[in-house]
Amino acid sequence: MSSSKVPAGRATALDAELFAIQLSVVKATSFDIKRIIIITDSLTAARRAVDASVHLGQVYSLAIVQALRAFFTNHPDRSIHF
Repeated sequence: MSSSKVPAGRATALDAELFAIQLSVVKATSFDIKRIIIITDSLTAARRAVDASVHLGQVYSLAIVQALRAFFTNHPDRSIHF
């Protein structure tokens, strides 16, 4: 059973996955590389990582999307894989 309601100050496993992906992407995009590979066992986290719509964990997704936007700008040969 899954619930979308989380008491203030509590983190879910999805929050932890999104935070880990955010840290990884932000760190990886700080280097001059062409490919990012994210390994995760959570397809939900992978989907939400690049989903800028309103959802729990949106703050992490927005940071990821912002980092990736800069990463891909004027570099069509760069890629990210989940």
